[in-house]
Amino acid sequence: MTTGKRKGSNPGLGLCLVTGGSGMLGAAIAKILQGDRVPVRSLDIVPPQEKAGAEFIRGDIRDRELLTRAAEGVETVFHTAAAVWNPRTPARLYDQVNVGGTRNVIDACVAAGVKRLVFTGTMDVVVEGRRPITNGDETIPYPRRMPEDRYSRSKILSEREAIAANGRCGLLTCSLRPVGMYGPGDRYHLPAIIEAARSRFNVALGDGTALFSHVYAENAAHAHVLAARHLRPGSPVCGQCYFVTDHAPKNLFTFMEPFLLELGLPIPKRRIPYRLAYLLAWVAEHLNPNTKFTRFAVVQTCVDHTFSGARAARDFGYRPAVTEEEAFRRTIEWFRGRGFGRGKN
Repeated sequence: MTTGKRKGSNPGLGLCLVTGGSGMLGAAIAKILQGDRVPVRSLDIVPPQEKAGAEFIRGDIRDRELLTRAAEGVETVFHTAAAVWNPRTPARLYDQVNVGGTRNVIDACVAAGVKRLVFTGTMDVVVEGRRPITNGDETIPYPRRMPEDRYSRSKILSEREAIAANGRCGLLTCSLRPVGMYGPGDRYHLPAIIEAARSRFNVALGDGTALFSHVYAENAAHAHVLAARHLRPGSPVCGQCYFVTDHAPKNLFTFMEPFLLELGLPIPKRRIPYRLAYLLAWVAEHLNPNTKFTRFAVVQTCVDHTFSGARAARDFGYRPAVTEEEAFRRTIEWFRGRGFGRGKN
C-alpha cells in the first residue's frame, strides 16, 4: 500500500542521467522515472543488479571525458554517485570521487547544456559531534570546523559546489539530504546491523532513548524526482538544500529489531552506556584504523539525530509515497531473496 501519488506522465524532465544508477537510491530513481515514461540513462562503475531497461554506461565519475559524453542530450541529472562512509576507504578517494567527481558532473552539465541537477547530499553535513539534533531543519549551518571524518568533509565540499553552480550557464541545482536510508539494494545500513547480530559483539549502544530519522530508499527517490520537477526559473527549490525523511523517528535498535526478528537473527540483549561506548570506540580506532566501531558511529547511535521534512513538503510537495509497513515488507523480501538470515551470508 502506498500513500501519495506520482504524476503518470513525462513532466518535461527530458532525458535523465542518473549517476550511481546501480546503487540503492539511483536504481530507485531510475525505476520511478521509467514508470513515468521518462527516458533514463544510468552511469555506474558496476552493472545494475536488476535489468530495468534503462540505457547503461559503465564508468567512473572521475572520468571527465566519459561524463561529457554521458551528458550529451540530457536535460536532467540526478547525481547520486559517491564514495560512501567506510573506514577501509582510503581518505584520498573521498576527495577524488565526492569532490572531484561532483566537479566533473557539474562541468559536464554545463558543457552539455543540462537544465537541472539534483545533487544527493547527506544529513551528515551538519553533524558536528556530540551535540544532539532534534527535528533539525535546513537552518542548521555546516560545522564551524571541518569534521575529521573525511566522508562528511567531502560531502560538505561537494554540496557547496553543487549549490554554487545554481544559475551557472542556465543550470538549476538543488541538494537533497536523505537521513538514514534503507531498502532493497542496501549494502551498508542494514547489512552492518546484520553483521553485528551474527557476531559476538551483538550489543546495543546507549540507553535506548536516542532517536534517529530514517527514510525508505523509494521515498527518497520520490523526493528527488519531485525536486527535479520543481527546478525551474523562479522556483524556491533552486539553489536550496532539503532534508528528506519519512516516518516517525525511532531509536536505532528499536527500528532494527523487527528486521532482525523477521530474518531469524538475535536481537542484542546487552547494552553499553554511551560514555563507555565512546571510550571503547576511541581505543578501537587507535588499535585498528579500519574498525567500523568508531566514535562517529557511537555518537550517531547514542545521541538524538532527527530531522524535519517540512521544507521539502512546502517547496515541492514531498510526502512519503510508500508506507512504513510496505517499506518493511519490501526490504525483508529483498534481503531474504539474497540469502540473508540465520546461518546465511
